[in-house]
Parts: sequence; C-alpha cells; structure tokens
Amino acid sequence: MTSSDMKSDNPDKALPPARRVRRWLGRIGITLAVLVGIYILFHLIYPVWINTRLPADAPRIAFSLDNSLLGRIGITDATYQRVMTAAGGRLITLRPDAAGVPVSTEKIKALLEKEKIDGVLLTGGGDVDPNLYGGDPNTTMLVHRLRDDFEIALIREARRRGLPILGICRGCQILNVALGGTVRNLRKEQDVKSLHMGLKGHPVDLNPDSKLAETLGVTHLAKAVSLHGNSVGEPAPEVTIAATGPGDVVEAIEADSAGKKGWIVGIQWHPELTLDEQVQQKVYKSLVDRARTVRERRR
Repeated sequence: MTSSDMKSDNPDKALPPARRVRRWLGRIGITLAVLVGIYILFHLIYPVWINTRLPADAPRIAFSLDNSLLGRIGITDATYQRVMTAAGGRLITLRPDAAGVPVSTEKIKALLEKEKIDGVLLTGGGDVDPNLYGGDPNTTMLVHRLRDDFEIALIREARRRGLPILGICRGCQILNVALGGTVRNLRKEQDVKSLHMGLKGHPVDLNPDSKLAETLGVTHLAKAVSLHGNSVGEPAPEVTIAATGPGDVVEAIEADSAGKKGWIVGIQWHPELTLDEQVQQKVYKSLVDRARTVRERRR
C-alpha cells in the first residue's frame, strides 16, 4: 500500500492537528443542530400542527411522559399524537411531577379536573420499580419511581371516576401493578425475551370472550410488534388475561370490562407501530369513543 493510498483511507490523518480539531468540532456541531431540530420538530411544531386537525370538543386523553431516550427527544410523543389524532382524541401531556413530590392524591384529583381529562393513555419507557411488586432490583433498567407513583395514583383515581384507561407496553405492566399484580422479568429468560424484542413481531392469540377480541374483531394476530424486557406476571385479583404470545407471555389484560364501571385494557405489544390500521389500531379508537361518552356525560 502506498502512502497516497493510506491518505485516501483516512483523510483526517493528513490534516494538521488544528484543522483536524476544527473538522471534528464542526461534525459535533452539525450533530447537535440535527438533534435540536428533531427536538423542536417533535416537541413544539408537530403537536401544534396536529392539534389543529381536531375539533375543539375532542375527548381529552391524559398522556404520561415516556422517560426513555425516544420519549425525551419527542419521538414517542409524536407517534402517539399521530394515532390518537387519527382516532379523534386530543393528547394532554402530563409530567410525573404534576401531582407534587411525593405524589398527592388530592393534586391528582385537581389535575384531572383542571385539564378536563376524559380518558388515560399509559405508554412505554423504563421498568416499573420492582419494590412495588416484590421483584428483583438487580435486573431492572431506567426505573423512574416518581413516574411509577404518579401513574399508579392516576390509574386509581381515573378508575374511581370510571374513565377509560389504555396501557401500552410498560403501561400494561403498571396497570397490573396498580391493581395488585406483579411483573415478569423476561431478561431472566433470554430465549423468551428474544421473541419479544424486535420489529419483526410475533403472533398473538386473543381470548375469544375478551373485550379486546370484540374490539379488534379477531382472535389471532399474525404479527404484533413488541419491544419489551418485562411483561405482566401474576395478574391482579380483578384482572383477566385477554391475550398471550410466545413463551406463554401475557400480551393483554382487562379489568372492569364485564358489565362493571369503566374500561381498563393493557396491551403488551405496540399497535401504533403496525401499518394494520384496520385491525390493531381500533383499540385507540375504542379508547377515544369511550372517552367521548365520558365527556358528553359531564356536560
């Protein structure tokens, strides 16, 4: 290999040190500018634009912030803004500290009244604190106890009011914990975890008698996209299993849906990541329709 070949393989090495530093600073600056642009787009511009597509009286759905990287830069928020707007609901983002630190039940009540909340959407993020259900704290990731406490209080007050609640991924797990159940750590079962961590998806079997099967109009899904290292463990006393997947993993749960007050559904996979809007995304429409009933009842 000649010296000219070596220079072409790594052009930075041929530059004087000062120019090399400037080039790398320029690359870092461009990267930061792109990240800031993405943040502004998803946090400021996109939510304002998409909300203009909704009528003023659209049902107001409480949305707790995702503490993962995708949540912090706004991609999670934008994804749910898209599917919920298509379903006719307006997302109202609530911060985990919105009810005080520590969380105050009275402030949760006041918050729901102030924001005129008609339904609740719980989404993905870090692991639920294992101390809440007797789990192993040595195999958890991105635990955010304030968010746990906030969402548990939110679930309980929303349930007391009869508001519809939908939990997705981590949201399914925190629903079960809030009602007295546990979480199953799939990281201790690598062969099972590998089936549930990927965009290629996996099949799901729905309980034919479940409200979820009634909502989606099917009892089997060939592909459900899931990205989770945990799942529902022991169901809470008032929770029923609505769907299962590979490795006997609980894929959906329900509560308060058999002629009782309210509607609570938890789904372990991500319907918003599928293009099958005619089937899987019906669950978002069901949440909004039930929230609209709550809104009309309040008038």
